[in-house]
This record gives sequence, C-alpha cells and structure tokens, in this order.
Amino acid sequence: MLQAATPENPYHLLTEENLNSQQVQIDLFWQQQVSQGSFNGVGNVPLHYAFSVPANAKATIVILNGRTESVLKYQEMFYELARQGYAVFSYDHRGQGLSGRLLEDPQVGHVEDFQHYVQDVALFMAQFSSQMPGPKLLMAHSMGGAIASAYLAKAPKQFIAAAMSAPMHAPNTEVVFGAKDGCYLAAALRWSCSDCYAGFVSQPYIAGPFVGNIYTQSEIRYRRFREQYQQQPKIQLGGPSWQWVSEACAIADEMPQVAAQIQTPVLILQAGADAAVTPQAQDEFCQQIGNYCEGGHVMYVDGARHEFFIEADQYRLPALTAVLDFYQQKLTLFKKAADK
Repeated sequence: MLQAATPENPYHLLTEENLNSQQVQIDLFWQQQVSQGSFNGVGNVPLHYAFSVPANAKATIVILNGRTESVLKYQEMFYELARQGYAVFSYDHRGQGLSGRLLEDPQVGHVEDFQHYVQDVALFMAQFSSQMPGPKLLMAHSMGGAIASAYLAKAPKQFIAAAMSAPMHAPNTEVVFGAKDGCYLAAALRWSCSDCYAGFVSQPYIAGPFVGNIYTQSEIRYRRFREQYQQQPKIQLGGPSWQWVSEACAIADEMPQVAAQIQTPVLILQAGADAAVTPQAQDEFCQQIGNYCEGGHVMYVDGARHEFFIEADQYRLPALTAVLDFYQQKLTLFKKAADK
C-alpha cells in the first residue's frame, strides 16, 4: 500500500519502506502511460524523450535532468508526479542517456557549446508545447539547473514557476586547492585535447559501491539506479571532457547576466552536504534574481547530498513537499489571475 498522508508527508509520496512494493505499479505505469521517442536537437542530434499525460492533468511539469542522467532514472518521479495530477515531459540531453553521443568514445561526457543544451530546450518546447496541458512548470536538477537558468533568461514567461534541485550554477571542479582550479586547467587544455577526459586519466562509467558515494544516503534508491544503468548499458556515461568542463565554467561566469533577465519565480533546493556543485554559487544566484528567488533565500537542507530526488526520506520528503507546495501556490495564483 502507498504511504498514508501525514504532516511530514502530506502528498503521500513514496518512501523507502514502500518503494519495492510499488515497483510493479511503477513498471506498469511506465509501460502503459509513458510515450517515448526521439526528436532532433541542434545539429540534428537525436534526443530521446519521454512524456506522460494523465486524464484531466492540472498542469505540465518539464524536467531537465543532470549530467549522466536519463529519463529512465526518473521513473519513480514520473509516477509520483502523475499521481499528483501533473503531465510530465522530459528528454535526455545531447551526449548522454539514450540521446545521440557526440564522440567516438560514447563514455566521454562532452558538449561543444553549452548553448546547444539551451537551444535543445527551445526545440523541445517548440515541438511538444501543444501537447502540454495547463500552465507549465519547470523542474531541474544539477546541470539541468544551469540549463534551466539560461533558458529562463531567454524565455522568461514560458513557465509560471521553476524548482531547481542542487543547480549547477558553478561546478565543483576542485583539482588541487579550490573549486576553480579545474576551470583554469580546462581553459588551458581545451585547445589541445578538448575531447579527452578531464583529469588526465580515462574515466568510463563505474558502478561504484554505495559506501562512500557522494550522491545519496538512500541505499535502496542508489541500488535501484545502479541496477538500471547495468540493465541499460546504453545510458551509461563516464567522466566529462575538458571541453565540457570549460563550457560548464563559462556558463557559471555568465550567471550574473543570466540572472538579470529572469522573470520566473524560482525555488532553489540546496544540499548541505553537496560535493558535486558549489553551493555558494546558488546563494549568489538567489541574490541576483532578487524577488524571483522564492522566500528570498535558498531552501537549505542540512545533511542532504547532491541527489535530492533519490535521497533518503528524511531529505527527499521535505524537499519534494516544498516543491509541490511551491507549484500549487503558483498554480493557485495563476488561476486567480486568469479568472479576473
């Protein structure tokens, strides 16, 4: 049975305790109610998409996932959001997931220009907007948060609200002394070996153990995501190229200009134990977008690791509850304004 609604879990979201018992329902939902295919991104790179539109959907949530991720990693999220009455649309970024890879070695995480990610969002919205019921909401994680920020600056009125989980407003490229060291190296090395693995050694996908991982404290969700990547080897991705690092650093430098153009309410979830991105950049971004930063500050979750959406219940439940509360509040305001 599903978790009953409680003050700590008002949307009766799935918990670690009942996740396994709901796996059959999640699988059936994915098989019967999720449509998948591909569309052409910038340069005709094929990008894999997935969407679900439940009956009488009250709004649409577009998910922009993080580096190395795929729509397949978001099966639990699709299922949960559909149960809340949302249509859900997402796709795999170029160079990862089931989308077209950009190099001969498919394990290298690569992009020629960060703006290609942003332009892909525009192409995705142009193709699928007519199939998206109700107002549009944005959900973004990690690298998807940087892409979402840059896109919102170009299309400030397309979404009525955006929630960002541990957004990569600056990557943590720490090599020797500080988080910017990798950026300096990438700027120097991108010209001589742009498609080489950053860090000087090959870094293909490795299904690392749960103990010592920097992403989540939920053993069951970590195991499920690793099992899926083993079952679907096409979605596996290794470390980034020097070019990817250079482009990630470049978009981080542009964030003050990006923030100045945003006119969409943004909720930022900040993980207190994040080792993948730089939390300080999230604080700065919140200050830069001013009144559009929900609550005037990031939502700090003490002890949470980078992967909010597959974290342990004590971190995931308050984070997702805040996101759903935020969405519902903005939908209510939108409806009131439309009724006037």
